[in-house]
Amino acid sequence: MKAKEGEKHFTASCWITSTGKPKKILLIHHKKLGRWLQPGGHIEKFENPVVAAIREVREETGLDISFLADGISVIDSEGTFLTEPDFLMEQTIPAHGKQPLHYHLDINYVVSVPEQKIKRAVKESRDIGWFTKKNALKLNVHEDTKVIIKKLM
Repeated sequence: MKAKEGEKHFTASCWITSTGKPKKILLIHHKKLGRWLQPGGHIEKFENPVVAAIREVREETGLDISFLADGISVIDSEGTFLTEPDFLMEQTIPAHGKQPLHYHLDINYVVSVPEQKIKRAVKESRDIGWFTKKNALKLNVHEDTKVIIKKLM
C-alpha cells in the first residue's frame, strides 16, 4: 500500500463504553466535522498519546479516565513503556476553513466505565451522549466509526 500524500497530524482518541446494561457508547457531535465521533484530538507538543487521550476526554466530556495511565512504567532514565493502544488508524480529514486536506494518525484506546453524567465542551461539540448500539448506528457517523461501534458493542 502506498502512503497517502499530505500532512500528517498525530491524534489520540478514546472509545468509551458503559459497563452496565444495556451497553452504551459515549459519542460527541463535533462542530467542525458535523458528525458524531469518539472523544479525542491532537497530541500537543509536550504530551505522549496516553496523556493526550486523558486530557481530551476530560475536556470534551468531563470524565476522568486517568486510570489509563496505570499502564505506564518507567524502564530507565531514557525510556518508558506507555499504555498500549487498542488500535491505530489513518483518517482523511477534508479541507475546512484555512486547513487543507490532511490526515490524522489516530492512536486509539478503549475503556469501559459506569454510565455517568457527562458535560459537553461548548467550543468543540454541539451535543454529547451515551447511545445504545442501535441508536449509535443511526447517527451521522463516518463508515469507519460504524465499523468500530459494531466491534465494540
